[in-house]
Amino acid sequence: MINNIAIADAVSALLSCTTPVGVEEAALFEAGGRVLAEDLTAKADLPPFHRSAYDGFALRSAGTAGASDASPAVFRIAGTVAAGDFSTALPEEGCCVRIMTGAPLPEGADCVINFERVTWTESTLFVTAPLCAGQNVDRRGDEICAGAPLLEKGSFLTPPHLGLLASQGADRAAVYRKPRAAVLSTGSELVQPGLPLSPGKIYDSNLFVFRALLEQEGCIAAHCGQVADDADSICSALRELACGNDLIITTGGASVGDKDYILTALEQAGAQILFYHVRMKPGSCCLGAKLGECLVISLSGNPGAAMTAWYLIALPVVRKLSGRNDYVLRERKLPLARSFHKTCPHPRILKGHIETQGSEARFVAHEGQKNNMLSSFLNMNALAELPPTDTPLPAGTLVRVLLP
Repeated sequence: MINNIAIADAVSALLSCTTPVGVEEAALFEAGGRVLAEDLTAKADLPPFHRSAYDGFALRSAGTAGASDASPAVFRIAGTVAAGDFSTALPEEGCCVRIMTGAPLPEGADCVINFERVTWTESTLFVTAPLCAGQNVDRRGDEICAGAPLLEKGSFLTPPHLGLLASQGADRAAVYRKPRAAVLSTGSELVQPGLPLSPGKIYDSNLFVFRALLEQEGCIAAHCGQVADDADSICSALRELACGNDLIITTGGASVGDKDYILTALEQAGAQILFYHVRMKPGSCCLGAKLGECLVISLSGNPGAAMTAWYLIALPVVRKLSGRNDYVLRERKLPLARSFHKTCPHPRILKGHIETQGSEARFVAHEGQKNNMLSSFLNMNALAELPPTDTPLPAGTLVRVLLP
């Protein structure tokens, strides 16, 4: 067991023990938010044929050479092609057809002019400017050619992913099953919302926060429990939860106080302790372990500290467990929008957002950065890792910014 570990080393220790869960098949209607379990290549061209990008007229561009207001090119309107119709060839030179958006381009036509740019009668079209071959035509294979890579294994399936799969005729997809996760709150001071609050007690917010975070990442967080500060009770709960779950998130009891029993309970349960405490503020009270086949990540009982460690340490693990290939958090180097005056011997994590002024992006820290505060996570889209320092950091200091 390594005590007081660096953030990157804590993540690495957990990732080295993380294997994506098993694979199953899902109907396409139910595959949104799942993770693709295989590389896919396109089976068909997209579009599957040359088609019109607008409602207008399909014709031969060569017939418009030299067209002008004074001397328009004249075409006979020979019919109409609607989306879903079988496209026939233009019958002869000097002909065009009315065509609807998405309709197949007739053989012999090589361009489309939209209705708004021409005048016509029931039988005759007048074009007053030259057209180019390919103008307003979505050509076969413009987006994807058959045999080309379509989607990558480990892709988190969003609506556009599903649209691409459907465009290839797929009605099912091989996906990783949803990881099964449990959340366990520890603390004799905790009371469930909705119950009366007696003196010295606080409402338990962590159960709700972490169940929602897990479900947001595609996990099935089916069990959320609460245990008092008692090593035997915590040990028993951990052993029970390790059966049938891929991951346990615990909150509380991860510090070094007289009533902090997570480490003792995990050792009692026979867990392999990967690390205990991380060099960061807030969120240093963090422990990683493996209990049988189940990963355990123990976080602080302070909501703000626990959520900070979630984003930096737990989130990459949850994403790899889910099968995602983008589990490493993206990062940028950005200047601080405002000076930061607190000093700290360890990396300090600030919650905030990226603000752009002109061409310059900068990190803006939110109010409410204390261990117990959740408000700084509202509208958060970035976290800044400030380096250890014994002097204030002025505005403009370049810092590492992580994008969850």
